[in-house]
Amino acid sequence: MTNGHRGTVNYGGNRQTKYLLIILMIFLLIVGCGSDSDFKGAILEVKESSIIVGEDDTDPEAQYQSYEIIIDDKTKFSGEVESFKDLEKWVSRTERPIVHLWLMNEGENTKIDKGVASEVIVKKN
Repeated sequence: MTNGHRGTVNYGGNRQTKYLLIILMIFLLIVGCGSDSDFKGAILEVKESSIIVGEDDTDPEAQYQSYEIIIDDKTKFSGEVESFKDLEKWVSRTERPIVHLWLMNEGENTKIDKGVASEVIVKKN
C-alpha cells in the first residue's frame, strides 16, 4: 500500500510492541473463555424433570443445603452422559457423581434453587 508520500505504509511499531499485543490478546481470550460454572457439587437425586444437587462434602454430621435444578429440552449435557434420560442410570451406578451447572440468566441475581440449567457437565469424582 502507498500513502502518497513515501511509498509504503508502516503498519507496526517495534517487535516488542507486537509481542506484547499478541500476549495481551491471548490473555484476554483465555480469561473470556474460562467462565466458571454457576454451581459445582454432587448429584443427590434425579427426578422426572429436575435434579437435586448439593455440596460435594463428605462430612456425615454436617448439614448442607440442597437445590433443585430444572432441566428442560434446551439443557445441554456433556461429560459422562449426553442426555437427561441417561442421567438417572449413570448416577445410580456411580459413587459420588459430580456436576457442573450453568443456569439460564434471568437478570443479575440468578438463584440456584429452582433455576433452569442451560448446560450440565457430569463427571466422576
